[in-house]
Amino acid sequence: MSSYSAPFPEDLIDLQQQLHQAQADFHTLATAPPWGADSSPVFTEEEVDQVEELWERIRELTMAVNEHPYWTTANGSTGTHGGPVNNARRVLRVVRDPDADAGAA
Repeated sequence: MSSYSAPFPEDLIDLQQQLHQAQADFHTLATAPPWGADSSPVFTEEEVDQVEELWERIRELTMAVNEHPYWTTANGSTGTHGGPVNNARRVLRVVRDPDADAGAA
């Protein structure tokens, strides 16, 4: 793990958690359909709509996380490759919501 230890704003953590959930929901949906005779997934119209909605949600959340104002102020960095901002982004990806962890225990 990175040595980066500054706390992230709650709204940024919430956005990242929503992104994790949308990605998990997409994975569940994408791997669940019954397979057709030609070994390709067979989706219902409702499932196709859900996939499209989830992709749109993932895109929106990704942009919201990436464009969050926090990244312009993190350690005074401008986001150079391998710098503090990139390290902070890596850390954010593994930050867990303590309330969700407590509920899972």
